[in-house]
Amino acid sequence: MRKCCGLLFVLLISCSPRGTFLRVNSVQVEPFFQLELDEKILVNIPQDVNQKDYNTFLAAIPIIVKQRGFREVWDTDEYEMELRAGDIADFTLERNIKRLYEHLGVYYFLDVAIVSRKPFRYGSLSSQLEYREQNNPGFVRTRGLGSETDHRVITRYTLYRTDQVLKLAEVIMESTHLQDNTLDQRVIQREVQEFFNLISVRGG
Repeated sequence: MRKCCGLLFVLLISCSPRGTFLRVNSVQVEPFFQLELDEKILVNIPQDVNQKDYNTFLAAIPIIVKQRGFREVWDTDEYEMELRAGDIADFTLERNIKRLYEHLGVYYFLDVAIVSRKPFRYGSLSSQLEYREQNNPGFVRTRGLGSETDHRVITRYTLYRTDQVLKLAEVIMESTHLQDNTLDQRVIQREVQEFFNLISVRGG
């Protein structure tokens, strides 16, 4: 019985609506540079999100950055004490980005920020159809009816070279995420992969 329940749970999860990478909205990449993979890189995990989304960013981004071959990948969660010791907190200040290099030997800084977020909502008609589907097994919903909206998020990825506070790349991407209005880890990973792919094509 437990095995059947577990299998049903897995099937429900696998069939549930997932997020989708939609598009790259803008790309700015400095020409003729190549990433020095033997250098340290720090990933700034967005702070202005709930704990679940914070954990999604934390689980998604560093692992993809490591897969690019960097010798050492830091993030603002795991290395919080080192950042505090260097009096580095506000990354909107150029002097703090430069301190990453001067105090901690971090050569690259990847700043991740949510630009805008549109939550998922059911319209009244869509809610009625959803109710009928759940309570009437014979009810067939016509595709295209309803007024539900996507959980759509626009995210900006910015890479700096810290010794000169030089912006090497800035890419803004748009994706849909989960219908419970949380972030889809696989979509975040896809965006980070796309970010580094664009750098490799346009930078070097």
